[in-house]
Amino acid sequence: MKAHIIKKLMEIEASEGVRILFACESGSRGWGFPSIDSDYDVRFIYIRKAEDYSRLFPLPTEMRFPMIDDLDIAGWDLFKVLTLLYKSNVSPFEWIQSPIVYHEFNGFKASFRAMMENYFDARRHTHHYLGIVRSKVEDLQRETMKLKSLFYILRSLLAADWSMTNRGYAPMTLAELSVLLPDDVKVEVMQLQKLKSQVDEGFVYSCSAIIRSYIETKLIHLEHQVGQVPVSVSDKEGLEKYFKTILR
Repeated sequence: MKAHIIKKLMEIEASEGVRILFACESGSRGWGFPSIDSDYDVRFIYIRKAEDYSRLFPLPTEMRFPMIDDLDIAGWDLFKVLTLLYKSNVSPFEWIQSPIVYHEFNGFKASFRAMMENYFDARRHTHHYLGIVRSKVEDLQRETMKLKSLFYILRSLLAADWSMTNRGYAPMTLAELSVLLPDDVKVEVMQLQKLKSQVDEGFVYSCSAIIRSYIETKLIHLEHQVGQVPVSVSDKEGLEKYFKTILR
């Protein structure tokens, strides 16, 4: 599958007339808890020719391709990535940390990661992750829920906790985030992670009282704390310089 994905990325470069700077796995495979039938969620960052950025009618800043079988490919122009980074959007922080990299151009990952350190905003990241938790937390009140939903909740809650506690952007993988879990919860989560790797995306699970209590208590605590975190001010000039450097 990796060879197939790389071939598709090279075809996109040729047909769209762009240079792909970075491509990675962004979904459950990148987060470290895939099911046996998980999609391949490939995300890439690309850049166009310099003259394309001075057009009267700007070209689209993102690409999305029809999903074929279990392969989902989409990409963002570096222009879009950097404007989102200015707002401390979470996606660039996650993509660049992905443990599954399909393509990288000329040391892009190291240069981008060094630059993005200046654009982390703890309040915005925490709000983002807590929003994901809130959108799914009702599932916890049901007798059963999809195991997939539980892992989305756990990972997002841990990422929010990391952003608040460490005042730094959260690691991408569940394994790295799990250091924040209490020991009894961690043991159960590791067992469930193994189970998830053996079942399909639709597998239904009855959440334990231990995990439910941990999630509900931690969510209340973080929602109380996040309002006390100030919003940081980002530097536009640094992003302008970086964009022009890559564009050369």
